[in-house]
Amino acid sequence: MALNHTNITVGTTPTLLVTMPNGVGYVAVQVNNRDSAAVFLGDSAVTNTVGINGGQNLAANGTVQIWLHGNDSLYAVSAAGTATGAVSVIYSA
Repeated sequence: MALNHTNITVGTTPTLLVTMPNGVGYVAVQVNNRDSAAVFLGDSAVTNTVGINGGQNLAANGTVQIWLHGNDSLYAVSAAGTATGAVSVIYSA
């Protein structure tokens, strides 16, 4: 397995953060939000509003660990504007 780390710019439309390779088991993914606004995590339909597609709120300067499985994808959307390179993802797969 290799350690993977990337910084990602997240805007107001869903942005792909990570897709787990096919065939891997469950992998812990750490997501860090170094922006001054919250980001919302979820699937490709995630939104930054409360409702059926509203994602998990990751507060400004927050960190969360999410478990993903092979072929799972995680997306994010910013609560306000564009978070240029402010979201980072680290995992080993």
